[in-house]
Amino acid sequence: MRKRKRFIRKIGDMTSQTVSLLALLRRHASEHGDRLAHELPHRTITYRRLWSRIERASARLQGEWGVQAGATLAYVGNAHPDAMVLYFALLRIGAVLLPLEGRSTQAAQALCSEQGVSLVVHDEGSTIPDVPARPLALLLEDWCHFDPVLVPDDPAQPLLWLAPEHAQPKMVSLNNLCVDLPAEPHSSFVGDRLFTTEMLTKVVFPCLYLARPMQFAAIETLQKSATS
Repeated sequence: MRKRKRFIRKIGDMTSQTVSLLALLRRHASEHGDRLAHELPHRTITYRRLWSRIERASARLQGEWGVQAGATLAYVGNAHPDAMVLYFALLRIGAVLLPLEGRSTQAAQALCSEQGVSLVVHDEGSTIPDVPARPLALLLEDWCHFDPVLVPDDPAQPLLWLAPEHAQPKMVSLNNLCVDLPAEPHSSFVGDRLFTTEMLTKVVFPCLYLARPMQFAAIETLQKSATS
């Protein structure tokens, strides 16, 4: 119990000092690599594998898909866990993510136009008209041997648009989201929207800070469909 309390206090100290979550995930891969991060259909994602997937996604985004620092990408889908990988990979190369979960096609298209989105990464079948698109499944399909040029790890850099329904999107940084995380996650379950302030600050980031497992509704739906 004493060791557990020290670990929570350590996480709290890091949060208050806005230590980079990217740096912490890289450390988890080394120190807690066998811990479960989440499940995919037919695959278990440990924290070691999670970091490997972030590295692979960074390489593919920049080396094969031509995404450079400062570009804005949109995610259209239903909170697939690989969208989390997409976000952290974009942080590493200095690009911006505009999540469009739960938006109508018309509203999503308008936001893509307003924010100058250069590429939409989507769950299967969730494209936006007139914007170049790639399936999220291809982001991690196989290894990419490109060596990406990474930007300095700066958690104060705002690289995520949060766009609540019926409200204008607001750009936030990891510092904004991690400044006051709870000592314990409120839940381990991610529903149909991943990129909301509530979900990131109460569930996803606290689980990641503590190297805890998460459950994703998107994966449960896929698994049920496969067995029905």
